[in-house]
Amino acid sequence: MIRIASLLLLLASATLAAQPAPTHTPPRGPYSMHASGAEHPEFKPFVGTWRLVSSTEKLPDGRILPYGFGPRPAGYLIYDANGYMCAQVMNADRPKWADEENPTAAELKTAFDGFAGYCGRYTVDAKAGTAAHIPEIGFDPNLAGHAKPRNYRFENGRLVYSGTDKTPEGEVVWTMTWERVN
Repeated sequence: MIRIASLLLLLASATLAAQPAPTHTPPRGPYSMHASGAEHPEFKPFVGTWRLVSSTEKLPDGRILPYGFGPRPAGYLIYDANGYMCAQVMNADRPKWADEENPTAAELKTAFDGFAGYCGRYTVDAKAGTAAHIPEIGFDPNLAGHAKPRNYRFENGRLVYSGTDKTPEGEVVWTMTWERVN
C-alpha cells in the first residue's frame, strides 16, 4: 500500500514538473520590450509616479478648453521599469453623493462620466516619439487589449502627451501634462 502511494506521489510530481510554467508574453512589435523581458532602456525616463498638471484641448477655431475631465482634472500615472503601468484620472469637481451608501442613478452617471482608469503594459518607441498604453484591465470594458499610442515629449521635467481627435468642425489637439511625484 505504501509502495503504491509512493508511486502515485512520484507520478504526480513528475507530471507537475513536466507542465510548462505559466508565462505572460509581453507585446511584440515596434513598441515592445527586449525579448528577454529585461528593462528596456527607453523606459527609464518614464519610470515613477506622475501627477496630472493640466489637460487641455485646442479647438479648430483656436479656443483652448479643458480636455475630458473638466477645468480641475486630477490624476496619477505610474510606470515601472518592467513595462507595467496604471493610470487614473478624474474630474475633481464631481459632486459627492447625497447618500454615500445609496447613490441615485444620476449621481452614479456623473461619477462614471468624470472618471477613467486602467492598468496594463506600456511600450515606448523613442525614434517615433510615441508611447503606447496597452490596458489589461480598466473602468471601460472596451479598452482591454487595445494599444493606445500617443505622442510624448519631456519638457522642463514634465511628461507631455498629445494627440488629435477628429470632429465635424475639424481637428482638435489635446494635451495632457504630468509632473513627476517620485
